[in-house]
Amino acid sequence: MAKQQEFREVSTTTPIPDTHEIDTRGTGMMEVGLRAKLKAHLWTLPRWFAAPFFGSALLIGCALAGGFFTRNALIGLIGGLFIMAGGHAFNSYLDYAWTKIDQGEIENRSAEKDYCGAQNLIENKIVSIYETLFNALLWYVLSAIPILYLASTVGWGIIPVWIIGLLDTFWYSKSKFNWTHELALGTGCGPVAVLLGMFSVTAHPDIIKGIIISYPYAIILSFAGLALDEWPDAEANIKKGVKSVAFMVWGLAPWVREPASFFQTPEYANKHGLIPLGLVGSWVKDVNILRWYLMAWILFMFMYQIFLISIGYLAPLTAIAWLTFFPMMACCVFFSSNYRKAAGVFVAIAALYPVLLVVGQVLG
Repeated sequence: MAKQQEFREVSTTTPIPDTHEIDTRGTGMMEVGLRAKLKAHLWTLPRWFAAPFFGSALLIGCALAGGFFTRNALIGLIGGLFIMAGGHAFNSYLDYAWTKIDQGEIENRSAEKDYCGAQNLIENKIVSIYETLFNALLWYVLSAIPILYLASTVGWGIIPVWIIGLLDTFWYSKSKFNWTHELALGTGCGPVAVLLGMFSVTAHPDIIKGIIISYPYAIILSFAGLALDEWPDAEANIKKGVKSVAFMVWGLAPWVREPASFFQTPEYANKHGLIPLGLVGSWVKDVNILRWYLMAWILFMFMYQIFLISIGYLAPLTAIAWLTFFPMMACCVFFSSNYRKAAGVFVAIAALYPVLLVVGQVLG
């Protein structure tokens, strides 16, 4: 119980950025505020840490369509990353203005992570809600330039994929309350990204093949990655009605260990440290559940990759991506001692997986 309490304290502590430092040289705090705003608009809101996931999915689409070493592949990559940046900025805006997940006191909103700190920018007054909206719209407008160029030179089939990519962030924001959370993100970083790459280099790609190959990308960032991301936010988000596959599994875990907990009373819940989860009993913050949940998805992803290699959809050399398996497992061991740091390292290693898939596919 002591270890569990220690983990709770480590994982939910959210440092507030010091955006109002006084410059002892006399330049004042306006300069610091400007620097913080620039960082927020150019780095934090777009969440460029996710570029290896979205970008690699798009590039493997280019490779599958036979146009990896073309100028259009680069143009498509730029357009895709602009869509990703705009979607992330919109997510910050919508989580504050629409779903209100990121409003309230520090313990009642999403936690800041080492790899992403955009959850608290508006609440901490680093950027305003309207500045965040402008940032999102600007990235979307910028994405139109390369996409429209590709539509006019390669084929107009890329336009529907682009529109779906633009709208996916709105589904994602609302999906947090209807059990399609992972599916919404998985659609954007999986099928949409891969098909965007394919349509960037050819007007008539094999759409079914692109969708089938996109699943590992959806798994690594969404079905596995969201569980990692949601863990520090769980207490705050569950209270606000957030639903996800990960929360459902974590809610069933204590019930499987002790069936009586499914019908627990408030007194029983308080005694055993359970958090009511509604439809699926109660939820307890046990880091071992997170470890098993993550590794189940990772193992399934690698098994699915073997299947894709066996049917000839992926090149045998994509097996180099398996080098990330044991380092990811090692990170899970350190979740109890320092979750924030271990999660950040896990994300960095996981980002290598989609990159190595592209390298293996191209080199064959």
